Amino acid sequence: MKNPNENRNPRILDTSALVHDPKSLLSYQDDIYICLTVLEELDNLKERREKSVSADARAVIRMLEDIINGHSAEEMENGIQLPSTETAERGKLFIGIDTKLDVVGELKKGIGSDADNRIINYALYMRKVLDKEVTLVSRDINMRLKARTMGLDAEDVLIDHQIADVDLLYTGVQAFEGDLFDRFEDEAGFAMKGEVYRFNRDVFNDEAQKRMYWFDEVGHIGVITDINDEHVFTTLLPRKQEKIWGILPKNQRQAIALDQLTNPEFDLNIILGPAGSGKTFLAVAAALHEVLELKQYKKIVVVRSRDFMDDDPGYLPGDLKEKSMPLMAGVTDALVSMHTDDEHEVNVYATVEHVIERANIEFTSMAYFRGRSIDDAVLIIDEAQNMTRAQVKGMLSRGGKNCRTIVLGNLAQIDDKFVTPASSGASAAVNVYRNYEHGSVLIFDEVERSALAQFTEQNL
Repeated sequence: MKNPNENRNPRILDTSALVHDPKSLLSYQDDIYICLTVLEELDNLKERREKSVSADARAVIRMLEDIINGHSAEEMENGIQLPSTETAERGKLFIGIDTKLDVVGELKKGIGSDADNRIINYALYMRKVLDKEVTLVSRDINMRLKARTMGLDAEDVLIDHQIADVDLLYTGVQAFEGDLFDRFEDEAGFAMKGEVYRFNRDVFNDEAQKRMYWFDEVGHIGVITDINDEHVFTTLLPRKQEKIWGILPKNQRQAIALDQLTNPEFDLNIILGPAGSGKTFLAVAAALHEVLELKQYKKIVVVRSRDFMDDDPGYLPGDLKEKSMPLMAGVTDALVSMHTDDEHEVNVYATVEHVIERANIEFTSMAYFRGRSIDDAVLIIDEAQNMTRAQVKGMLSRGGKNCRTIVLGNLAQIDDKFVTPASSGASAAVNVYRNYEHGSVLIFDEVERSALAQFTEQNL
């Protein structure tokens, strides 16, 4: 049996694999095959009384719908290209009709689940059609044993495989090894005009576009100002970073984030990435800088996707602020962290309360956002990965005169059964607003918390 992480066979996914982890659809570099029997089983499972099973089945169905929506039956049979990025290559998704296939004799007379037999039969058929080995993926150990008895390769779900934001979406940044300028023998290789550098187009990846940032290992950071078929034009950011609300970036992506969050040309910033990468911390620091130091805005409004979605949180005690505060712990934790003084004894919580009052920080909920228009404010939308496309559309349409909107999220931490990485409003925002001339996109790939946090993000 092949090592699952090195196996390059096309995969035949059974129902248990998909229900266990809907992201199995995006976990492989090679082609994925799903037969009609699996779709029928998913349809039956969504009506099961066990809420966890039915919810998982519905999540798989929604993710499949997100991928195949708009494609014809012929296109599904011929394969739908799965989303690929610079960091993650994927094959195609094929939906096959297995119900008309002749079942091989060994399975026709076999005992056990008729559905399992049909899925194994479909895998045998695809091995013959493709004239190459295929691998059946199942959580059911008996099904894997039966498949191997029939001469098929079979494996369990890749439970250690993680789908990160950088694997699914345009990242807004390109990293270069070493010194980018060392790739050229003389200045003709990166012709300069004032502060603008001109590079050959083939130096950058296919995702390169205006407003995309880049950095190299020696500390150069640039932003693309123009691009054509032959050249990419960029300007460099200052090598010496200025503090924003007393904060210095810990890595180059954080430096890019602070530049985007304070760039007056942008009124929308989308920042996604793993927990502990600094998204909320940097957003709050930049917002305080622009409200209290630059006086560019009059207040900060913080809203997040909540576990109870759009339900009215009226059963919680207290007024609107008191109802919302427990949901904004990420923001208040960031405030506490940036105002903690290791050298002097300070009442940090009194300081934070003072900052909240001075910056006119409003913590609110999505349930009270309909019909509002936010003027002269920084609007921070936190935990956007759990929001639907419609919810993100509703939130991003709230910005009024002189409003900067910041969208934060982490697709790896979707914990809503009604949202998948493909259908998340955060994903939709990246795909749509990467082309918005007054917007920026950035996806982090580093964790700046403890070693435990980084290990957890990478392995659990």
